[in-house]
Amino acid sequence: MNKIEGIQDNSDYEDYWDFINYRIDNNWLDEKLDELYPNKMFKGLIPTLVYWMEHEEEKEVVWKRILPNENETTICPILMCPDDNDFSCTLIVAEIKNCGDLIQWNRIGIDKTKESGAEKIGSKVEWLDKLQEFNFSKQDYLVMLEIFTQQLAVDKLKIEEHLKEWNDKKTKT
Repeated sequence: MNKIEGIQDNSDYEDYWDFINYRIDNNWLDEKLDELYPNKMFKGLIPTLVYWMEHEEEKEVVWKRILPNENETTICPILMCPDDNDFSCTLIVAEIKNCGDLIQWNRIGIDKTKESGAEKIGSKVEWLDKLQEFNFSKQDYLVMLEIFTQQLAVDKLKIEEHLKEWNDKKTKT
């Protein structure tokens, strides 16, 4: 059984806030991918469960697919480029199956979908074969999702405060 957690991580880049990240078996997911695929620039990708995703329809796809209904499988975007905060750049997806008390990430890959529209994401994937299937207890998985959910409210306040400060400065000049 693998262990998944949502844990505060420091951004690899100066211009970005710290964020909740996926930690699987004591490894940051982006760093593990970078270790296995050193020339693909996976280090520094951030979870798609963050508040500051650019497009509401993309947020909806992520939250709809991250926990499929029991006995269902989805292809869910899990990591994205922090520069764009959307599905337009590097996008890592997982094939997620809900087996009741067990949540499986059967495989992980790079989304190669060419069609536009958030719902199309995951229709074409280059699967990464150096990763094994991950099996998580549903309890651990739900705790991880709750941590991301709680962080959404915190990040919303941070962003609103940041925008207010920016608008106040802009108004004064």
